Amino acid sequence: MKTPGISFVIPVYNMERYLPRVIQCLKAQTMPGFEAIFVNDGSRDNSLAICKSAASEDPRFRIIDQPNKGVAKARNAALDAARGEYVCFLDPDDWVEPDMAQVLYEAAKKENADIVMFGIYNDYYDKNGNCVKTLIDGPALCGVYRGKPFQEHFDVLASYYLVATKMLRRACIEAAHLRFPERTLGEDGLFYVAFMRQNPSCLVAIQKPLYHYTFARSASLSNSWHPERLQDNFYLSDAVWSVVEDWGLQDSEMHRKKACYCTVRDLQLGIKNVCSGPLSAKERTAWLQKTVKLPRVENAIKNTAVKSFHSRNDRIKLLLLKIHQYRAVIWLSSQRHR
Repeated sequence: MKTPGISFVIPVYNMERYLPRVIQCLKAQTMPGFEAIFVNDGSRDNSLAICKSAASEDPRFRIIDQPNKGVAKARNAALDAARGEYVCFLDPDDWVEPDMAQVLYEAAKKENADIVMFGIYNDYYDKNGNCVKTLIDGPALCGVYRGKPFQEHFDVLASYYLVATKMLRRACIEAAHLRFPERTLGEDGLFYVAFMRQNPSCLVAIQKPLYHYTFARSASLSNSWHPERLQDNFYLSDAVWSVVEDWGLQDSEMHRKKACYCTVRDLQLGIKNVCSGPLSAKERTAWLQKTVKLPRVENAIKNTAVKSFHSRNDRIKLLLLKIHQYRAVIWLSSQRHR
């Protein structure tokens, strides 16, 4: 059997509402040479039947059925089974443009790319399932970058975590046997940082939006309370710091500044998390006061510019952190868990 150009990795858990849309967008691809691996992760609805029906009609669709193990293990099962030259990660409640596979594969083959980054549509839905707003976002770079692009452009690439906006050469994934860590939050970023650590030698970045991301899911994991983050909040920025150290670039101002930014970003997420849970205002403030005393966190707050954050709310919180107004940070963050 001919090797597929792209393997689409699609973890599925109770997604019967969205699966027909994602299946249709894959059938509509202008490049036929791909495979789509649906991993049914113990769904309790009609998801498996929908996937099986699609596979019976299209041999490019493959099904893996497993007990519920979480999105990381579902993606890993698909990676174990993948045969494509490149890998794209597609969530079942999202969808892609009909020319996505063709645009990405042709760009990758033309430049012999290890990774292709591309633009995204952030589609905002109301509670009735209507798309009420769409914003377009894209990579900070545009063009072809060879040599050591991740080292040279670390300041704009290191925190570009979302794997849905990237197509990766599968040989690079397998050379280091990269797999998603089993975490409830941040597994995307850890996988991306691990890929970055390998120093891929050719990056292609295109601005064209090709992926539709269902944004601001009210029940998503990122908007939920995660008590484990109270003790383990900086694993993602710690991984970024580890890459800098592996590359021997601890003395590079640009690399240090970006790693500091990642630490503050993790702190902001930790603050959001602690303010979304059952803790009292006093307990939330105590957590923050203890956390900012960690040497790496204290250094990052000091050395990260307020203007480096796009969100006005995050800029205000960083300014308050710099002047040690911790109760004000907690109060602000507790307003709708911002």
